[in-house]
Amino acid sequence: MTGLRLAIHKLLGFFGLEIRLKSNLEARWREEKRVSHVRPWQQLQLYQPKTILDIGANDGLSARIFRELMPDATILSFEPLLNCFEQVEDVLRRNPPGKAFRFALGDSNEESVIHKNVFSPSSSFLPLDSAHEQSFPQSVNTVPEIVQVKRLDDVSESLGIIPPFVVKIDVQGFEDKVLKGGERTLRRASAIVVELSSISLFKGQPLFDDVHSQLRDLGFFFRGVVDQMPSPVDGRILQFDALYENGALQSQ
Repeated sequence: MTGLRLAIHKLLGFFGLEIRLKSNLEARWREEKRVSHVRPWQQLQLYQPKTILDIGANDGLSARIFRELMPDATILSFEPLLNCFEQVEDVLRRNPPGKAFRFALGDSNEESVIHKNVFSPSSSFLPLDSAHEQSFPQSVNTVPEIVQVKRLDDVSESLGIIPPFVVKIDVQGFEDKVLKGGERTLRRASAIVVELSSISLFKGQPLFDDVHSQLRDLGFFFRGVVDQMPSPVDGRILQFDALYENGALQSQ
């Protein structure tokens, strides 16, 4: 092998090694990110749910997590925004059993205007509060979208909910409305995980104490935090996913 050919061979070998190392690092990063999303929700496996109500499904991340952890459970996802609904519908079509519903859950049956955010997880029926704008300036731009709102108690019989079931609520300030419109149904859930705010991120939203009182009245007990979101500005905990367990389970 001539000197030139040898140099080329070594050079190609170097670039090949660099590409393999980069590929391995990217694969490791993706796996670590996947595990970080999934691990906090593992405790829901304890309830052995046959049905999961995924209220506020956004782009389908929660549905993907639930499917990985509970492969046989039926996932019923509720997402009013059209572009997000289509993503959730696609996730459940490729990962059955489950079904997506294009409406929000609340305390009335009506059409309502949602503030569709360029950062879709920040979309809400309520306008942004100053703490939200300061912590996440990329979320200040919204456009109105008319969506359907329905009461869970009015649609639950048509959903085919098979117990035991668990509920995830991530609705950006609409938590009290979801609970009020689904009291009869939610009382039968084994557990509820609800995203709660310790600081007002949406104008007029209920905070932790408000929703905590509603859940206690429904017979649920606080069992800890599944995950939490700190402010990128000052590190304060803005929101957290709180686990509530049905008190009736204690007597079983």
